[in-house]
Amino acid sequence: MAWSPTNKKVGVMYPNDADGNAIRGVLAPLLKGAGYTIIDPGPYEDGTNDYTAQIQKFISADCQVFNPFPIPPDFATFWRQAAQQGYTKHVKIGQIAKTGLFPSQVTSLGSIGNGLASGVYWAPTWPYKSSLTGVTSKQLGDGYESATGKQWNQQLGASLSLFDVAAGVLKASGNPKDKSKIVDAMKTLTVETPVGKLDWSKPVTLAGVAVPNVVSAPIIGGQWKEGISKWPIDFAICENAADPNVPIASTLKPYTG
Repeated sequence: MAWSPTNKKVGVMYPNDADGNAIRGVLAPLLKGAGYTIIDPGPYEDGTNDYTAQIQKFISADCQVFNPFPIPPDFATFWRQAAQQGYTKHVKIGQIAKTGLFPSQVTSLGSIGNGLASGVYWAPTWPYKSSLTGVTSKQLGDGYESATGKQWNQQLGASLSLFDVAAGVLKASGNPKDKSKIVDAMKTLTVETPVGKLDWSKPVTLAGVAVPNVVSAPIIGGQWKEGISKWPIDFAICENAADPNVPIASTLKPYTG
């Protein structure tokens, strides 16, 4: 999603863990190359309770984009303190990752959760279905909500996709009791799933190196918004660059928390 119009100053929060250190080494240079100024207070420990120093740094620099990669409880602590200290009034784009994947993580924030942007790897509006069960993405989401009384979450599609993959590779092997044939079948497996068509015959490359037995799936951008469904807050798809087949439902609006 385009982070505009903003002053292109990005406040980042990369924890001192495997995810945070990896993101610092990969994403930060990409953002700088795209013309953004990165304000990085440095690594912090998971479970930190006081983020005053980081918040004041972001306020001083007028970081209008906030792009953290925290564990959910850490973001909740940070965002509440950011609201209390006035930083959220500076934020025009709050693009969060690793947290904000599930409705409960956003509804727990109350009104300051409305307008946060995040990514999604499956939603009931995905135009795909399970090759094993024939269940469409919409049927999966509706069925879950009807059976549980709970709001859909994006792991539903990913979890069902695992069963599609398991069934697909066992069938493709020709002999599900032969481990070597299963391994060989996995190398070229193509299977339809709720998250889309997964194709292991096209190797994923990382840093120019092909990674065997790995397949990538698109992550679509969107925003948590109140008043768009029967639920207190719901996720609206705002861009589909990674998969144009996924329908766009809304546009990214400035954060106003």
